[in-house]
Amino acid sequence: MQEVKKEQYSDAKTLIHHKETCCPTFVYSILEQTIPGVVYADDQSFLIGTSSGIYYVAGDERNQNVNEFIVELYKKRAKSQKRITLFSPNRSWDSVVKTVLHDELNQMMRYSFSQQISAKKAFQLPKGVTLKRINEDIISSSTEFQKAYYEEYWGSVSNFLKNGFGFAVLYDNYVVSECTSIFLGGDRAEMDIYTHEEYRGMGFAYIAGSKFINDCLENGVSPCWDCDVSNKSSIHLAKKLGFKISTKYSIFFKKSG
Repeated sequence: MQEVKKEQYSDAKTLIHHKETCCPTFVYSILEQTIPGVVYADDQSFLIGTSSGIYYVAGDERNQNVNEFIVELYKKRAKSQKRITLFSPNRSWDSVVKTVLHDELNQMMRYSFSQQISAKKAFQLPKGVTLKRINEDIISSSTEFQKAYYEEYWGSVSNFLKNGFGFAVLYDNYVVSECTSIFLGGDRAEMDIYTHEEYRGMGFAYIAGSKFINDCLENGVSPCWDCDVSNKSSIHLAKKLGFKISTKYSIFFKKSG
């Protein structure tokens, strides 16, 4: 496995687009050089990862080179106490990951939702509620999507503000709910939503999500939604916003302790 030069990322993007059906948004974010990351490949397989330790592997699962590479990558990151989360494209790769790492990683099943949704109808905001595009002031006052969040997933707040977007619901000038683009690439925007515990069940997440979806559709971007299969509230909100479950896939992450 060799590290791919950034000048060759466009070739890798074309190959992945034609061969892989369940490819995470962050892969395109890296290949389009929207966020920092790394690409390793040979003539059979490839491994793509963010600087924060989220990886995607695909290609020929019988390829011993990539299998050994995954083991060494895991050992290196585990030794330095760094995050490693590995996205698998199918059950064959699930079996390979569990075999080569001897169940050193936890497996979690996730849903990917279809993106064929229509624009949300205009609605009147409740009294005392305002809707704002996420900016530095919103990030500074956020309880969930703070500076550290954008540094982890976007490399910096400035990079997010330049290339990403999101919306915040404010109640009496207090940020109560947000929908932001955790990743953006391949003409897709992956949604990440959070509502302050005290304000859940009041429709604020739906307001933020609807605005996000409308902004996507106005700009020719497909909103996308993934979540853990056990996250009932996330699944409920996704369906309420018009998404439908399309596929189920695995991620593997380092065990604690």
